[in-house]
Amino acid sequence: MFNFLVVLLLQARWAVPAGGAVALEGPWRFRAGDSLAWMSPAYNDGRWTLSTLAAPWSYRSAPRTRGFVWFRGWLTLAAVPDAQLGAILRTDGMAFEIYVDGMRIGGVGGFPPDYRARTVLPVPFAIPLASLAPGPHLVAIRTYSTESRVVPPAPLVVAPLADLLGRVRREDLYMFGAAVLFLGLAAYQLFFWARRREAREHLYVFLFCGTLALLFLNWMPSVRLALSPTVDWFRLYLAFGATAAAMLALGARGIFDIEPDSLAARGTAALGVVYGLLVPLAFLLPEWSALRWMEQYVFNVGVAAGAVVLVVLSAAARRRDLPYGTTLLAGSFALAMAAAHDVALSWGWIPGEWGGATIVTQYGAVAFVLSVALATAGRFADTQTTALYDRLTGLYRREVVMDALAREIRRAARIHQPLTVLMLDIDHFKVVNDSLGHQGGDRVLGEVGRRLADAGRVVDWVGRYGGEEFLAVLAGTGGAGAHLAAERFRTAVSALPIGAGRAARTVTLSAGIAAYDGGEEWPTSEQLVGAADAALYRAKNAGRNCTSE
Repeated sequence: MFNFLVVLLLQARWAVPAGGAVALEGPWRFRAGDSLAWMSPAYNDGRWTLSTLAAPWSYRSAPRTRGFVWFRGWLTLAAVPDAQLGAILRTDGMAFEIYVDGMRIGGVGGFPPDYRARTVLPVPFAIPLASLAPGPHLVAIRTYSTESRVVPPAPLVVAPLADLLGRVRREDLYMFGAAVLFLGLAAYQLFFWARRREAREHLYVFLFCGTLALLFLNWMPSVRLALSPTVDWFRLYLAFGATAAAMLALGARGIFDIEPDSLAARGTAALGVVYGLLVPLAFLLPEWSALRWMEQYVFNVGVAAGAVVLVVLSAAARRRDLPYGTTLLAGSFALAMAAAHDVALSWGWIPGEWGGATIVTQYGAVAFVLSVALATAGRFADTQTTALYDRLTGLYRREVVMDALAREIRRAARIHQPLTVLMLDIDHFKVVNDSLGHQGGDRVLGEVGRRLADAGRVVDWVGRYGGEEFLAVLAGTGGAGAHLAAERFRTAVSALPIGAGRAARTVTLSAGIAAYDGGEEWPTSEQLVGAADAALYRAKNAGRNCTSE
């Protein structure tokens, strides 16, 4: 697409690939002070000092001075590009302007007397068409900072303007999509907590996801630019990040099922307090250098250490066969790798991308949040299942069936439809327990529950009433249909022996029937159950293994 060379006339040369980008690192000439005459190509900068623009977060070759600093370099285009070019520059804690051939093409922040230092605002600026002619072109960068140590801009990047804008838009869309995902996860965690107030881990995960959503929204290039006239987004980034880390640490005990008085519980709580203390510091530290130091050596290291702790906790949960332990381990490992990448990037151990975006960290955070959301949602579902179903038999619990019976009585009265209640009891269950032991009796109860569930209709409510007694609510059933249903249940249980340890036993049921015909005078739940229970005792007195009404 582009067949031209970008040449810096200070013994540096770059080839621009088709559709690619070139980073103009240096050497540049720089000088402390300020004069608008320095933007002019006619100005002689031969006595200025040579400097290489540092890579992101690096202070190598950085001039140690406050106030205004200018950088000048010459570009030579070997040919006219066949598309509009643009330039993008990353700065940390400063204001800057870019000039090409004496024309200002854009800037970020504010200069005195309205000084506003800004950090990492990825704003592409179009290079004027007049400066795209073959030949040399002056590029001048004017910066200002009140920091104790001025960090020069990262390498100036020149690339097709459409590519620069497209990259910014893609980052915007990704950040927005991740934020929407986090908000959705936060909403259903709030719903879980509202249903189970004692499960505080859902509240902490709600706050964790909600704060991460704010962090990712704040991370969007368009939002950073919109905030730039009033606040430096980097302060909000640190505050949101520290808050999210604190909420996760405080919720770790519930997420990983940690014993309350254990060392792990005390350690994660202490981490939460440490992260929480970083939140006010993000707004109180006066200079960007101090903020950067906190982010580099406290926040990032703390997140990396916390991620290692999460991996250890996840591995321990997996060894204990905790449900979703493997899911948590995978998410924690992804977060640990992302945090290690961020620390290595911030310490200059690996090169950063020209846009400064830490994509690995962003994807790692998304993977971890999804793992936590799946684990907590699964735990909520398990809890709801436990609240509905009897663990031993897999049938509905007594309270659930009684609630269903009350609803079905009102429905039957409203539509004048019959309703039947069956009370079923295992015959001679004490003998089963005495001969097979309680564990064998439990296996018998479990198998009876499975067979009753298979024999029931989709619309039937079949539950364990207590001990070896079972209750079935049959909507739209009366008379002969009730007897057929009772025989179907009894036959399903007694048809085949039940294996229970040392021996297999044939188990029989006695059944009692109570019916409501759907008339205007309807019974209460207790009356119907009492009538079915009385019928059951008549079946027992008649010799068991039969049905009575």
